[in-house]
Amino acid sequence: MARRPSDASPVKSADRTLDILELLAGEPRGLTISEISIRLSFARSSTHGLVHTLESRGYLSQDGGRRYQLGARLVQLGLNAGDRLELRSVARRSLERLVAATHDTAMLAVPAHGELLYVDKVLSDARDVRTDPRVTSRVPLHCSSLGKALLAAVDDASVTRVLGATGIQGVTPFTIPDARHLLTDLAQTRRRGYSVDQQESIVGVFCVGAPVRDHTGRSVAAISLSTIKDFYTPEKTGPLVAAAAVEVSHAMGWKGDRSTMFKPVAGSELLLLDSSNRDGARH
Repeated sequence: MARRPSDASPVKSADRTLDILELLAGEPRGLTISEISIRLSFARSSTHGLVHTLESRGYLSQDGGRRYQLGARLVQLGLNAGDRLELRSVARRSLERLVAATHDTAMLAVPAHGELLYVDKVLSDARDVRTDPRVTSRVPLHCSSLGKALLAAVDDASVTRVLGATGIQGVTPFTIPDARHLLTDLAQTRRRGYSVDQQESIVGVFCVGAPVRDHTGRSVAAISLSTIKDFYTPEKTGPLVAAAAVEVSHAMGWKGDRSTMFKPVAGSELLLLDSSNRDGARH
């Protein structure tokens, strides 16, 4: 099978694992270990070990006999990746409109294993300041407007469970120090209709945020606007980001409005801890 050129040498076992998955992707009826071994010119013993490892992790399944097919876990990963691509595509125009209206930086993030994973950003060319983190970086939920928007969209008992799993670390001198103060902050978020971050994640950066919901009502992402203190006007940008979040949520199939944006929906806290639970929303 053709492989892309790379500056680094491929790891043999990883390379062979991917070869098996790619081979079976084109064989809907499945293949036996012997057939996989012959097709890929692998030793039967190593093929046997790789196949059984993939099966134990759910990436392959047996058809009731000796033939192996792609498993549910692989399908699940594909669905999650597809969800994120769809979300990013749907949200892009809303982010661009926010930036055009405010000249702030717009961010889109999803929860991933108790942290935030940034998946898109739109920068303004009207100001010579940068307030965005690296899109590939991850930050805790409790210290950003994005994370606090997601936490405010679940009930306090769920917040407590999430914090019990993730903890509260001081990221900057302005980070909210404990669960009690954070719960108070989240109650204020629900009342005002958007979250705020006043240098809690990055010193010098101020943000507003709101959650994005999908067709099940669960909060699957959040969007934010970030700026510096000189341009920070949350009473103006907060409602704008909340309206944009509703717009994106409607595009994702949600039927609510700003009055129900922070209404708890069962199962949302699972997404905050493990993004692989997102597929549960499909059933």
